[in-house]
Amino acid sequence: MTTNRVLDVRGLHVSFRTQDGVVQAVRGVDLHVLRGETLGIVGESGSGKSVTQMAIMGLLPDTAEIRADAIHLDGNDLLAHDAEALRKLRGSHMSMIFQDPMTSLNPFLTLGTQIAEMLRLHRGLRGRALREAVVHALAEVQIPKPALRAEQYPHEFSGGMRQRAMIAMMLAGRPKLLIADEPTTALDVTVQAQILELLAVLQRERGTSIVLITHDLGVVAGSAQRVAVMYSGRVVEEATTEALFAHPSHPYTRGLLASIPRLDHDEGALQPIPGSPPDLEALPAGCPFRPRCSHAVPRCSEEEPALRSLPGHEAGHRAACWVDLDALSVSAVGESRAQP
Repeated sequence: MTTNRVLDVRGLHVSFRTQDGVVQAVRGVDLHVLRGETLGIVGESGSGKSVTQMAIMGLLPDTAEIRADAIHLDGNDLLAHDAEALRKLRGSHMSMIFQDPMTSLNPFLTLGTQIAEMLRLHRGLRGRALREAVVHALAEVQIPKPALRAEQYPHEFSGGMRQRAMIAMMLAGRPKLLIADEPTTALDVTVQAQILELLAVLQRERGTSIVLITHDLGVVAGSAQRVAVMYSGRVVEEATTEALFAHPSHPYTRGLLASIPRLDHDEGALQPIPGSPPDLEALPAGCPFRPRCSHAVPRCSEEEPALRSLPGHEAGHRAACWVDLDALSVSAVGESRAQP
């Protein structure tokens, strides 16, 4: 594994057994996260964003089948770890912030008690040192009167303060990798900005790597250095954030960017991507995006494209498409609306 990579995932497949059949939720995903960087993962609901990260964390139910060529985290081969070993890595090497902190926090325990558990398990603190570390953790995420707030329960906090407390808890074990799954979705715009800035500050101070899962391309534009676009369980495009917004190359990526409302356009109408994502139990032959793509060619219905490097683009910019992407009609895909 490349030493500069905190996370390196190759050939990840995740399927679920259901009464109706097998759902192929993640299909051959390759991802990596460099030390100290933020990787944004975007896509529609059901594209496999969260399932990919839950598989890495070892948090999927028994109905899930996970296969991969390799999953390495900071020198640890996660495929070689059993459930108990993964439990020890969670918190100390990798942590995950969920969308709704109220469903992740225990309503019957004070926040101080919950943060203290992380500190005991992963840093071995006890007594006065433990109490001081709890207060420091809350102060670090800019919660006022941290000593007092440590004695309060989750329902006594606002949504934004609960998310701050959740961040404090997940960072208490000083993990190398923090996975943030839609961490600002339930918050108003002002609080969203505060939470994202807090994550950026903590990242600069600690050098933590972050995977930011979101459907909000504006959040990605302001927070991530690289982006992976997922569709139907696969990564269909990856690039630096600057390159992705300047030169989106997969028709799906272009469609996502074109659908962003713009204040500097008079027409006002949204430009949605036609159709719906495919049924993961009955994927169409060839490219899964083909039924929604106005640029499909015959090969698109015969063979699913793999990620490939793009001639004329910066190194690391890859897309999974058979079409000559640079020849796509600018007007048809709304490239003029692609800049955030």
